[in-house]
Amino acid sequence: MRKLLVAFILAAAAVALMGGAAQAGNYWDGWKPGKAKGPMPPCNVNVIALGGDDILQATVDTYCGIKPGSYVSYINPAAWDVYAKKGSKYPDGQTGVLVFKDIDAVFTTDHKGGQPVYDAKKISTGQSIASKDAGHPLNPQTCAKCHATFNGVCKGFVCGNRIN
Repeated sequence: MRKLLVAFILAAAAVALMGGAAQAGNYWDGWKPGKAKGPMPPCNVNVIALGGDDILQATVDTYCGIKPGSYVSYINPAAWDVYAKKGSKYPDGQTGVLVFKDIDAVFTTDHKGGQPVYDAKKISTGQSIASKDAGHPLNPQTCAKCHATFNGVCKGFVCGNRIN
C-alpha cells in the first residue's frame, strides 16, 4: 500500500511539473521593467495638459481606438545597458516589449543588423497579429514611423529609454 501511495505522489508531481513546463510563460518573463507603464487614456484626452509628453499623446491617438487597457514595458537584460544609458545602438535580438494583458497583445521590438523589427503578437499564442493595412495601429510600419518621429525619446528605435 505504501508503494502505491509513493507511486501516486510521484505521478502527481510529474503531471504537475509537465503542466508547468507546458505553461512556461513568455520570453520576457524575468526581463527588467522599462519606463513605459500605466493605463491607456481614452481617445481625445490631452495627456500633455496632464503632464504627459508628445510620445504618450501620439500613443494615445494611435491606439485608443483598440482600447488596449493598461500596459507595462520590459527590456531584455542583454539590451539594458544601452537602454539605461539612453543609447541608440542595440544588440541584435529581442530588445523590448510593451504588454497589453487586457487585449492579449504584446508589441515587440527586436533588432537585426542594427535596425528595429516591430511586431504585434497575441500573448496567449505568440502568433503575430500585425496588420498589413497601411496606417492600421497594428501595422509594423505604423510603429516604425512613430518611433522614428520621436528620435529624442526613441533612441535606437526603442521609446521610453529615459531612465531618471
